[in-house]
Amino acid sequence: MVDPPAVAAPAADARAVALLQKARQLGVTSFDVAAAANPERAERLIARAFPEPDPAMVAVIGRSVETLSREHASEERPLASAGLAAALANSVDQSRRRLAPVPVGVVEWDPGTDEAPTLPNVETDLRAHPGVPKPLWALRLSSRDVVLPDVGHEVNLFSGPFSILEPELGSRFEASGALPTAFLIARDPFSEGRLDGTRFAARTALAGPTSPPVDVRHLHEEFDPVLQLRFLTAAHRRTLAQASLQFVLHWPWVVTAVVPLPEPERFEEVLAYGSTPPISPDEFEQIRRLK
Repeated sequence: MVDPPAVAAPAADARAVALLQKARQLGVTSFDVAAAANPERAERLIARAFPEPDPAMVAVIGRSVETLSREHASEERPLASAGLAAALANSVDQSRRRLAPVPVGVVEWDPGTDEAPTLPNVETDLRAHPGVPKPLWALRLSSRDVVLPDVGHEVNLFSGPFSILEPELGSRFEASGALPTAFLIARDPFSEGRLDGTRFAARTALAGPTSPPVDVRHLHEEFDPVLQLRFLTAAHRRTLAQASLQFVLHWPWVVTAVVPLPEPERFEEVLAYGSTPPISPDEFEQIRRLK
């Protein structure tokens, strides 16, 4: 996931570009900006990092009624006046231009709090660009969704939170009545930083002389489930971050896992998950029993 700050010094942007290039060298082929707070800046950084076409690379972008409304507010005209499908097609085209030559491979639609999430039908509007490859469309799910909605496309692509600590979405794909050709972009495989240590590091960094006392009960609620997974790191065969990625990418219906761009000192650890011993059937059974 590429998520730069709204404003950064030139040196910080150059560092981000170097990290993106290193990620590509280590085999990363998809770069996600759908969850970025500043997706336009993220798109420009990706284009800066990869100025030459690379057929293996794609970008994942995100859209929602809220993001489209913000775009139209900056143009001082209401979203309703343009029509949702036309506005979405135009917005995707703007991302294409910012990202070029990196293609938009997936557009993730976030339905927000809608009762029945659907993808807008934008195929007609996108035909205005006959020479541009059409992206795949993904529907954002939450762990509260109890079934997989039929999105009406040949490939039923979804995205949502999926991790060892939050495996609920997996049961939707494993169910006997699951949609055929249904696939998942796994978001938050580190469970908000609890499985790669960044959550604890952030808490420690924010502590100071004026900070309130640590709520021990809350810490237990957050980290006791993590401690139960220590068998996955026995004998230092793999780190918990590596085991977390192995768990998520084990399932055939997971097409990719979205992780924050690691700090330079952790690049080798996180992206070398595939070179560590795979999770064994006995370990999968232990994980299952923890639920």
